[in-house]
Amino acid sequence: MKNSVKIITGMLGFIMLVPGLAKFKEPFKTFIYKHLSLIGFPLPDLMQYVVKFSEIGVGLALLFLAFKGNSLSRSLREKIFYLGNLTIVLMMIVAVYTHLHPAVPAEVLPLEHKPPVMPIAYIVLVIVNVILYRKSAKS
Repeated sequence: MKNSVKIITGMLGFIMLVPGLAKFKEPFKTFIYKHLSLIGFPLPDLMQYVVKFSEIGVGLALLFLAFKGNSLSRSLREKIFYLGNLTIVLMMIVAVYTHLHPAVPAEVLPLEHKPPVMPIAYIVLVIVNVILYRKSAKS
């Protein structure tokens, strides 16, 4: 992987890992449960752990790719890369929906900010990362 892809992949890993870990502490622990309950996700008691561990898992996987990805076979590296980036996009689509949902107050959102600026920025970062990765794979 080129350095630009490694940097963006590492950034994405970090910005997924840290919030995933933070969701085990208050007030974020309560906020994630409220998000899931207010938007009508089934089984919010269970889903909050799926969200937390998914963020941590994706974060660790992308950080590993950024630092040690070249030690993996190309096939495995690509699978982890695309799966990790796709997972972030799916999570951020849910985050955009959560931000826009009328039942979710700004007080339980990151930075207490209703417009979904962060999730959209993360989606754009993933798109840039995938484009750069594909360009570097062709050369």
